[in-house]
Amino acid sequence: MEGGAGCDDLTAWELVPVWRCSVVRRRFLERGSGDETPRGGSVCRILIESDATDPLCSQLLPYPINHWTPLTMGEGECDIIEGVLEGMRAGERCEVVISGLESSPCLQTQELRLTLQLHSFTPGRDSWELSFDEKWGSIARHKQKGGARFREGDMWGAAHRYSLATRLAVTLQRVVPAEWDPEFQRVRSELHANLAACQLRLGQPHNALLSATRALGLQPRCTKALYRRGLALSMLGEFKQARADLRRVLELEPASKPALQALRDLERREREQRGQLARAMSKLFN
Repeated sequence: MEGGAGCDDLTAWELVPVWRCSVVRRRFLERGSGDETPRGGSVCRILIESDATDPLCSQLLPYPINHWTPLTMGEGECDIIEGVLEGMRAGERCEVVISGLESSPCLQTQELRLTLQLHSFTPGRDSWELSFDEKWGSIARHKQKGGARFREGDMWGAAHRYSLATRLAVTLQRVVPAEWDPEFQRVRSELHANLAACQLRLGQPHNALLSATRALGLQPRCTKALYRRGLALSMLGEFKQARADLRRVLELEPASKPALQALRDLERREREQRGQLARAMSKLFN
């Protein structure tokens, strides 16, 4: 991919940290001016250039290709593009290579190449500059959009939204009015429980265990968190602890069909494990 005027062929590739399990690299083709870079809330005018016929573009990037479009930093619409924009200055253009994305079988073996140009952006604010109401409103939006992404089957996108919301909530812990605290703790617990659900679907039982445990630290009777922690423990082979959590769900919600099914599955796995152990011991001594 050729750079335009001002391209520095010696510019090194650098890794871009993103939420998804992928490898994103960028190198600058054109340098900008000034010292300011986009922050949370900055509305950026960007141009993504790539092969518009490549289906990977529409799968990964919720923005028009080869047309100028606005993007608001911190809204979590596309963690890949937001990650690339961090540290860029107005007028800069860079080449981007994306690979190793677990949720896209094609990108586990292929690369998506594009260029990203930042024309301009509005001033943003860091989280510490936002008021309580602004942060609370942002948490609610992330939670709502995380739910929408989960229903669409976008587990990485949903997890990213819930993670953004939990990080914002941490900044409010010491300033929540007393009358808001019960609702605040309930929402925080739901966010961690929802994040655990995403992590289970993504095959991350260790992370799901941590998220569900955090949810239960805030709301000990949260059946969704107990159920998801039970599933995570079962996936990790901790059958005794998993059974305790699933039975606790049934104490609180006796008609819970998912918990009943999870207990049956757990008992089946234990039987299979005992059978495998018995066969292995039999071969050892025969």
